[in-house]
Amino acid sequence: MSINKTCINETYFDTADFLNLYSHLISIVALPINILGIWLIYYRTPVRMKNMKGVMLNCHVWGLFGDVMLGTLTIPYVFFPVISGTPLGILTRFFDINAFFQTYIAVACVAEVGSSIVFMFENRQSQTVTSSWKITSEKSRNSFYAINMIFPWLASTISLMRIPEQTSAKLEMLKTIPCPTIEFFQMSVIIVTTDAKSIGLALMLLLLFYTIQLFFFIIHSSFYLCISTKSYAVSEKTKKLKRKYFVAVCIQIMVPFAIMAVPVSYYAFSIVTDYYNQSANNFCFLIMSIHGFFSTVATIVIYENYRNYILHVLRIRRNLKVTLIQSKSMAETTYI
Repeated sequence: MSINKTCINETYFDTADFLNLYSHLISIVALPINILGIWLIYYRTPVRMKNMKGVMLNCHVWGLFGDVMLGTLTIPYVFFPVISGTPLGILTRFFDINAFFQTYIAVACVAEVGSSIVFMFENRQSQTVTSSWKITSEKSRNSFYAINMIFPWLASTISLMRIPEQTSAKLEMLKTIPCPTIEFFQMSVIIVTTDAKSIGLALMLLLLFYTIQLFFFIIHSSFYLCISTKSYAVSEKTKKLKRKYFVAVCIQIMVPFAIMAVPVSYYAFSIVTDYYNQSANNFCFLIMSIHGFFSTVATIVIYENYRNYILHVLRIRRNLKVTLIQSKSMAETTYI
């Protein structure tokens, strides 16, 4: 039987070695920046932003976990459009952790970034809106947080409930991808499902769950900040501060969201059209593994207190005094 030339036209960018090497190189750069971002939020958040501190920490911690899972611990070498692949990371190389368990943890950790974004905008809505259309009691807010944090793990569980028999699934996969890279035959590849619709349904439910909440919080907050004449009985200066920080949160979230949109869109296209390109698969996962890094960079650049502290440490502004914004008394302090 003759071999199709496309089956042997493999480049370095198609290989597991490429993905493994550059995932670790990216992690070497991204991990210290992510940790720096968490340190800045914890120790250098001004008193004025104390209401935002918890949700910002939560968002960056999950961003860090997502980056570490994808870029260091698991490093998924995937064969989209089939939901399949093999982990190359530390959990496999040194600890021989079950690949399906790694997949479950990685998917859930990345999905938790969605819940952390919801918490950011709920926080802004809570501090902005004075009407009854917001969470007021501590018990209700704890329940809201618990539901949003549990749902990603539930969605991940649903997506892994129909794991097929592996030998027949791999033969079925070769009908869709007749010429995978040589790693498919050399490594222990797992097939999560031969029916991408089940994964698609779980992801669609997850996205819908977060999207509905985000639209409500963003639209409701925007209405009170920009349109409503009965927003709250505070000074115009305070209103401007709240608008400023709401816009800052939007930009902070949109940067990693835009980064993630590229690989997610490609994978959706790949699954729908049965298009296979291993180089594109590899590059997309490299992009996904740095979304937390870009979120941290955006946070440092956007928020003046963090930005000024970094500039001061780097001695770019020698005479810059980095101070926490705080008043002499609680009565004079404006919390946003």
